[in-house]
Amino acid sequence: MGKTQEELQGKASDAPVAVRMSERLVTDAEMLGGMSFEVASTSGTACVGTLDKFRCVADVGCDHGYVSIYLVQRGIAESAIAMDVRKGPLSMAESNIAEFGLQGKAQVRLSDGLSELNEGEADALVIAGMGGKLMISILEKKDLRALGIRVAVLQPQSDIPEFRQYLRDKDYVILDERIVYEDGKYYFPMRVQIAGPETGDEQAAVAVPASGLEMVRQLFSQVDDESILRICNRYGEHNILRKDPLLKDFQAHGKEVAQSILKSLDEDIHVERISAIRQEISDIDMVLALYKQQ
Repeated sequence: MGKTQEELQGKASDAPVAVRMSERLVTDAEMLGGMSFEVASTSGTACVGTLDKFRCVADVGCDHGYVSIYLVQRGIAESAIAMDVRKGPLSMAESNIAEFGLQGKAQVRLSDGLSELNEGEADALVIAGMGGKLMISILEKKDLRALGIRVAVLQPQSDIPEFRQYLRDKDYVILDERIVYEDGKYYFPMRVQIAGPETGDEQAAVAVPASGLEMVRQLFSQVDDESILRICNRYGEHNILRKDPLLKDFQAHGKEVAQSILKSLDEDIHVERISAIRQEISDIDMVLALYKQQ
C-alpha cells in the first residue's frame, strides 16, 4: 500500500512543500539524503545510514520544483538548481520557490538535460520521471564525475533493466533502491554513487560493505553469474535482498501477464519469444521462492 496524503503530511514540519508532493517524489528526495533507508544484507540485518548532506543538488526535469524545494527545506541540500528544457515548468518552479521564500537558496535554469550545468556547481543530482533511454542519453552527454557529482537519485520510467546495466557499465554503484506503487504503476527510484566522497568529508555516505550483486550471488550460490546479473537487472538487487513486499506483488502480476502471453503463442512460430518468456517466469519463480524462506 502507498502512503496516504496524511502520512506524507508528517514530513511537513521539516518540509512544508511535502503536502503538495506525491509519495514517489518524497521518496526520490528522501533517498538522496539516505535518511532512514536500510542497506540490505544477506543476514537480514538492517544497517541504517546517517543523513548525507550536499552543497548543491541539480534537479533535472524539475517540473514544479517541488523536489528542489523539499531538499533545501529538509536540509539535505544547502542549495538547488531546478533545471528543465521547458519554460512553462520553470516558471511554475520559480513561482513556487518564491512562495516558500527560497530565492537565495534555489534557482531555476533553462537547460536541455545537464547541458547548462557547469563543473563544480553541484555535488548531487536528481533525475526522475523520464524514460530510461532518454535518461541514458542525458547522462551520456556529460561526464558526471568531471561535473563533481557524488551521489544521484535516478528514477527511470521505462527500460529499467537496460538502465540498471548502463549504470553498471559506467562503474556507478547502486547503493539502494526502492519500489513505490502509485496510481496503478510501479516506480523504481535508485540511489547511485557516482564518485567517492572527498577525504575528510564528515558527511560522506555510508559505504556498502559488499555490492548488492555479490550478496545476491550468495543467496543463489548454485546459479551462474549471467543469470544473477539478468535477475538483478530485472528486479533490482536491493529489492531482492530486502524481500520488498511490493516486489512480490510486481512479480506476481508479471508472472500472470507472462503466462497469459505464453498461451497465445504458437510453439512452432514463436520459438525465441516462448523461450524468453519461460526464462522470465523461471527468474520470477526463483525470486518468489525467497519469500517462502524464514
